[in-house]
Amino acid sequence: MLKLKLLILLIFAGIGINYSQENFTIKNSKKSTRLKFELVNNLIIVPVELNGLQLSFLVDTGVKTTVLLNMTEEDTTQLNPFEKIQLRGLGGEDLIQAFRSRNNRLKMGKVENKNLDVFVIYDDNINFSPRLGVPVHGIIGYDLFKDFVVEINYPRRFLRLHDRKRFRKKLRGYDKLPLQFYQDKPYVTTRLEIDNKPAIATLLLDNGLSDAVWLFPDSTNIFVPERSYPDFLGLGLSGDVTGQRARITSMQLGENTLQKVTASFPDSLSIEGLQTYHARNGSIGSEIMRRFNIVFDYNSSAMYLQPNKWFEQEFHYDMSGIVLEHSGFTVVESLHRIPKKTNEEEDNILIMEPAFYKKFELKPAFEIARLRKNSPALLSGLQVGDKVTKVNGRNAYKMNLNDFVSLFSSEEGKNIKIEVLRNGQKLTFSFELKEP
Repeated sequence: MLKLKLLILLIFAGIGINYSQENFTIKNSKKSTRLKFELVNNLIIVPVELNGLQLSFLVDTGVKTTVLLNMTEEDTTQLNPFEKIQLRGLGGEDLIQAFRSRNNRLKMGKVENKNLDVFVIYDDNINFSPRLGVPVHGIIGYDLFKDFVVEINYPRRFLRLHDRKRFRKKLRGYDKLPLQFYQDKPYVTTRLEIDNKPAIATLLLDNGLSDAVWLFPDSTNIFVPERSYPDFLGLGLSGDVTGQRARITSMQLGENTLQKVTASFPDSLSIEGLQTYHARNGSIGSEIMRRFNIVFDYNSSAMYLQPNKWFEQEFHYDMSGIVLEHSGFTVVESLHRIPKKTNEEEDNILIMEPAFYKKFELKPAFEIARLRKNSPALLSGLQVGDKVTKVNGRNAYKMNLNDFVSLFSSEEGKNIKIEVLRNGQKLTFSFELKEP
């Protein structure tokens, strides 16, 4: 799966986070509650209600505080008064202006927090929704996980939030892994093999990262494999993140070993200036986490893993070189027949001739946002900015970004035929998928 990349990593500068704010609680003092989610490019998107405003949030173990993104000032009039702050995000060195709003009310299904601090970013350039194809208004992480034992079932697409003081479920068939915490973010120590050489790595658990694993090369045991290629890795709050992609031989989590794992190695400039945990060697993303049923118990500093039906799936690269994004909507015209009518008068039957009407609908539009250097798509003649209209004979507006991701990472040698609009002209390009 994958491979529309999204990375959200926030470092808040000079902020005293006050956890005297209220906790999340379950309505009617229930022991647990279930919350359905949408899985988009491996990422968990849930509906929330913030001070009466209906929004969609990314659930992300890799963030400390609750953040609102891509909001207008009109949207945030329902928030409580702001105080100005600064933050730094992965992808650059510039500080980003943001605001802190206290004492907000957030609901997620049957759980609620009546006194939540929210951080708001006003910046038109920070908009992850086009790369996901669905609205994403914010991110929630530690604020939620600290208050519950959180069970994640990726194949069935639900979270179950358990009252941590009354959690008694026996986790048979699960491996228990100890968690370390730094600045309220969870880390786990794993065993790796890179080009068949063993390594020990301390990795941030970051299910807001759609890739499998990110590794930070150092002078000891983490290095870029001999066979690798340069690529765009994702979007950070301060700009693009670039680096190398490769496969590592294996990764072990508890008693479970994952083979031929696709890994990303960000350039040092992309992560320069981040105040990260000194022992950190990278991040485990949701391309790995989705292969397990997971239970997070922050209060006990533990995570429990059970392989699910996706565990044996192979790890795939994007083999096209295309990064698509949702680029608004297109008007689609269709012709529909009006049902035949009859009109009986005495013994006479009047048969109306078939009639038709035109129907106009707004459908999603997709545009090429990036093309990897020397990729099959680029070499075929496709260009950034091309508007995709058909893929292998299928209208693009009948597809979603997950469909494109699955197709472009499906099978080496598969033929791809893409029709695009470029400056009002229809063009067709063909290429074969090829692993870099």
